[in-house]
Amino acid sequence: MKTKLFYALLLLLPLFATAQKAPRTILHGKVIADSLAVENLSVLNINSKIGAVTDENGRFTIYARATDTLFFSGISFRAARLVLNEADFLESQLIIKLDVDVKMLDEVVIKANSLSGQLDQDSKNTKTLSLNSGLDHETAMKLEKFPVSQQPVNGALPATESSLKGVDFIKVYRMFFKKKPTKKDKGEIYGTTDSKTFSDAVKERFTHHFFTQTLNIPHDQIGLFLAFCDNGKETAELLDPKNEFELTDYLVVKSKEYLKRSK
Repeated sequence: MKTKLFYALLLLLPLFATAQKAPRTILHGKVIADSLAVENLSVLNINSKIGAVTDENGRFTIYARATDTLFFSGISFRAARLVLNEADFLESQLIIKLDVDVKMLDEVVIKANSLSGQLDQDSKNTKTLSLNSGLDHETAMKLEKFPVSQQPVNGALPATESSLKGVDFIKVYRMFFKKKPTKKDKGEIYGTTDSKTFSDAVKERFTHHFFTQTLNIPHDQIGLFLAFCDNGKETAELLDPKNEFELTDYLVVKSKEYLKRSK
């Protein structure tokens, strides 16, 4: 009997040697688990020290061969080892199921407090801090001072706090609706002033950059362009503040005509 086992081992020895020398190939696998995401799990080939990481579906690819040991680990999972065999490489996708690592909390012991439920007794046993310890009522009244408010005074409210008569709505209106200065941009800008001519009025309403960048009018031709746009009474009506959008559209259209004419 021992002789037969000896010869059997001799026959199997070349097979083991061949398996050890076989080149590593790509192994396709997928990790699954119960009700937990299997993304970013670590898969390590302990023999070759080659590692891989699972994708959002638990899939991975790794170089391995028969007899290699794969080590699976990840948060919330029990680490597992798998020794590969030839049959594993015949599968189009090797399925590995990991067990969830359920960690139980230690028991929490809730102790009853020292209160008995009797208010008179519990109040005597409870330590309290007296903020005015050692002061009688008369002394406390003499030392009591109310802090003076340091907040800024609202000019729209009456000056006397003790007799509130209402809000001064005129001051509130002036505060929020007072005339604001015209904002200036970098470079040349035209202010807002009344003018008799169409050219001067338009310069006061639009900035220099509006003509050069928006309308593409050369700097030295702004005056000529406005003279080209001036159409007497028709354009004078566009200077009405109610026609602000119409004026802008008119200048855009005329700028295209002017530039086309200049060419």
